[in-house]
Amino acid sequence: MGALVIALAVLCLLPVIFRWPMTGILAWFWIGLMNPHRLVYGALNVMPFAAIIGGATLIAWLAGKEKKRIPATPITLLLLLIAIWITWTTYNASMPDFAWPKWEQTLKILLMTAVTIPLMAKRERIHILIWVTVLSLGYYGFKGGLFTLVTGGEAHVWGPPRSFIGDNNALAMALTMLLPLLRYLQLQTESRLLRICLIIGMVLIVFSIIGSQSRGAFLAVVSMASFMILKSRNRFSLGLAAIVVASIAIWFVPDSWVDRMETIQTYEEDSSAMERIMAWRFSYEIAKKRPLTGGGFGVYYDKDLYFSIIPEAKTTHNAHSIYFEIIGQHGFIGFVLFMGLLVATWRCFSKIIKLTKSHPQLAWAKDLSALCQVSLIAYMVGGAFQNLAFFDFYFLFVSLAAVTLLVIQTELETSAEPTAKISGRSSLMATAGRTTPPRRIVRPVSARTETPKS
Repeated sequence: MGALVIALAVLCLLPVIFRWPMTGILAWFWIGLMNPHRLVYGALNVMPFAAIIGGATLIAWLAGKEKKRIPATPITLLLLLIAIWITWTTYNASMPDFAWPKWEQTLKILLMTAVTIPLMAKRERIHILIWVTVLSLGYYGFKGGLFTLVTGGEAHVWGPPRSFIGDNNALAMALTMLLPLLRYLQLQTESRLLRICLIIGMVLIVFSIIGSQSRGAFLAVVSMASFMILKSRNRFSLGLAAIVVASIAIWFVPDSWVDRMETIQTYEEDSSAMERIMAWRFSYEIAKKRPLTGGGFGVYYDKDLYFSIIPEAKTTHNAHSIYFEIIGQHGFIGFVLFMGLLVATWRCFSKIIKLTKSHPQLAWAKDLSALCQVSLIAYMVGGAFQNLAFFDFYFLFVSLAAVTLLVIQTELETSAEPTAKISGRSSLMATAGRTTPPRRIVRPVSARTETPKS
């Protein structure tokens, strides 16, 4: 029954997408982030709903009246270069049967990231996109938080199977990145009831992250919370809230969670941690052997190659790190491009903060950019232990940086236009040496009166 509801929902969305292409972006992120079809059984469980919606969006965009121009910026240029480079590394991949399907999936993400920029270039559309994101991923955070409270945190919280966030660690990192977006919505919402609901949502997500028992997410939360408090407009109240939530959470943390977090200090005694270190070593050695192309997508599944480099390994492992994932699969040049995109996205948010500092009407963009940087902190720290270099949720932030900058630049140019016209006219007259002639002051002449003759 659930599968039919999802299929009908997608079917009903198609004519809407052809009428308003921007709804295709919203639907694409809904399917990509929430993966509702993965929660049901049957043939529809493996239907390529995201590809169907993405294809319909591209056709509607190209055939419709929406702007077709994707602005040339460092972000869009790097997206193009990454797309070209992963095509080259896939062509030279050591495991082509695995590499080409992964290349196809990644290329779709890069393409939809680029298309999001012109289609969502309005403040209202950005706001709706964030709401769709929060509700799509927040579903697992709200449900997982309640599950953790009911079970006392003894069982792990998992995401939808066969998705980016199916693993407990991946879900925890995604939820950590999601928290700042809830904070943004809380700052922008006037309804007191809705603000309370968002606070409850944030608390439940924190408990869901605890329930995942992810060590990488724990480090990401600590790093993100510190940075978030520094970037917030209300540092004191937010810091106090963090202390209160942490104090309450301690009572719900099971001994198994404490024991797992303590292994961060004694990683050399943990087999899982040591396997990751061996996978990192393999990635680096592959990049040294093939610095231009790396091993391509799925190089870790080449058992002969893996054991020839790491003979002491008991089995093969993927990189478990966005950084070593890129180095091993796409070489050092791929790593430079990947880090370049991350830096360009960060700098784009910083530029927005700088441009909007003296414009109160653009405070929303300043808040969004600062909080998106907080999410990037979570991605950079938590991603050091995750195989999520081409995570569609991360690329949402890439598109948000580019589209928000486009919106505020347009608004600033529009607001400055009348002033520019006036100052331009004055400057032209001064250059031509024209001066305004003094006006003649005309005084009224009194009526003449004649003296009557006597």
